[in-house]
Amino acid sequence: MHLRDTAVSTRSFVRIDIAMSSVTSAAADHDVLPLPPRAAIAAIALFVDIDGTLLDIAARPDAVVVEASLPATLKQLKERLGGALAPISGRPLRDIDALLGLGGAAAGLHGAELRGPNDGMLAAPILREGLDAARKRAAEAAASIAGVLVEDKGGAIALHYRAAPEAELDVRRAAIAMLDAAGDGYELLHGKCVIELKPANADKGAALAALMRIAPFAGRTPWMIGDDATDEDAFAEVNAERGVSIVVGPRRPTVARYALAGPAAARAWLAALAADAPQ
Repeated sequence: MHLRDTAVSTRSFVRIDIAMSSVTSAAADHDVLPLPPRAAIAAIALFVDIDGTLLDIAARPDAVVVEASLPATLKQLKERLGGALAPISGRPLRDIDALLGLGGAAAGLHGAELRGPNDGMLAAPILREGLDAARKRAAEAAASIAGVLVEDKGGAIALHYRAAPEAELDVRRAAIAMLDAAGDGYELLHGKCVIELKPANADKGAALAALMRIAPFAGRTPWMIGDDATDEDAFAEVNAERGVSIVVGPRRPTVARYALAGPAAARAWLAALAADAPQ
């Protein structure tokens, strides 16, 4: 059991570095991330988180609102990138597809579920025997701690306490009990007012690296946009490949090198990238 808190170089990317030189490596609070030059777009592999990045955080996971233009923006951007766009989320693939309607390459459950560009499954979680016992512990926590919501993702279980932030300590205790019940092969991952039991050794950084080894991502420069502590593994992987890591929102510290103010700014930036880019 585990408990934890959680390129291709071109002259065009030199121009990006110069244009963004005022943004510090500590992800300074700049609302606008400069668009890459048009000639550089063909060299990008883009990875995007969903909740808190593309979508505003909601009180419940099933209460998020997808801006009407977002699916079309993502499809247009995916075409512009030659297919090299993939959501990487803590949500299961079934939710990712229902929300975005993209299909193709995607990572769900923080990478425990991994799908290739032709919809073939590259990885799936092993549903171990202890998961049912963990579900029972999660249900007990929801019944005994006011404001706690259980999200059963199939291969993972999340305890949300956004409605009761004062209950964090109790939720942490309940999560440890859930982990003990699950047994080997699982770990806890801490996010924004959520603690999740997920398969061990699956993280967004490993998922991103796996996709970067196959077409159409291979040979491109990775860009990752995310907001939560659960995105830090992906930011670190992108940084190691001399890519572009972008944190959305005010969370600090982070290893992300650039920043956007919030989901609305991220959506606007993606829409501008999908529509056009400066020379």
